[in-house]
Amino acid sequence: MHSFTYILAETWISMKKSATMLFSAAVIMTTALSLLGFFIVTQNFFKVVLKDIENNLQIVVFLEDGFNERTLKDAIIPSVRAYPEVAEVEYVNKEKAREELKKDIAELDEIFSIIEDNPLPSSLRIKVRTPQSLKTVAERLKKENGIIINEITYGGENVHNFLTASEKFKQFSVIFLALFILTSVIVTAATIKLTIYSRRSDIEIMKLVGATDWYVKWPYIIEGMALGLISSAFAIMLVLFLKNSAVLEIAKSIQFLSGFKSEVSMLEIGWKLTVVGILQGIIGALWSTSSILSEKE
Repeated sequence: MHSFTYILAETWISMKKSATMLFSAAVIMTTALSLLGFFIVTQNFFKVVLKDIENNLQIVVFLEDGFNERTLKDAIIPSVRAYPEVAEVEYVNKEKAREELKKDIAELDEIFSIIEDNPLPSSLRIKVRTPQSLKTVAERLKKENGIIINEITYGGENVHNFLTASEKFKQFSVIFLALFILTSVIVTAATIKLTIYSRRSDIEIMKLVGATDWYVKWPYIIEGMALGLISSAFAIMLVLFLKNSAVLEIAKSIQFLSGFKSEVSMLEIGWKLTVVGILQGIIGALWSTSSILSEKE
């Protein structure tokens, strides 16, 4: 207990001696952690965008005029719904298609009032469980129900390119996040090393009076942890400000991003930044004290 109290006292004295250097280290650590937090928010932002696009990819089956509607509703639609890859099937008749188009493009209202016959085809809108199933389901529909199908559209090559790009983005974001954390730890650890190196005379004195290596290291480890904790707290506040101002304002203006708020958990970001901040402090303290102690051997 006496040793622990002594270590805490030494930590406090050491921090007071190097207040200016520690402030500089805290600013650098806060900046690095804030950038990391901003990256996590941005990564989640794009994940929501990609997820929404993927969830709204669908197959549109345009039907031939003159098909038997009863057969469609009683046999074909239930059959398609039974496909394991299919999540939802919606029948859109000619009248509903026209009303939807008029709602989307108000200028067409006058044109439709002049045209007697509705030129729009009836269709089936089919949502699949995974985007990768689009092509499989489209080919199966054409093969099994081709007699009433005029055209099937689902994006084809464009969908394939999008899914490939989406997968590459997810892989890249994970790699970039890992590299960012590693770079952040190295930069801030080097900064802490400078603050401790400026007090190497204190370490030399402790060694001269017989202190063990770990007895020398502990005050600086606690100092590094405290520095990391304080820096992460400021970084979390900065990220929270960004999230609640810029990013959410953008999300509010775009309908499919309305779920962004629930997707980005500040609790998740908070603990990640806190863990990284404390690790930065510990690694920086161990690196610098070990380096100084090895010089004295």
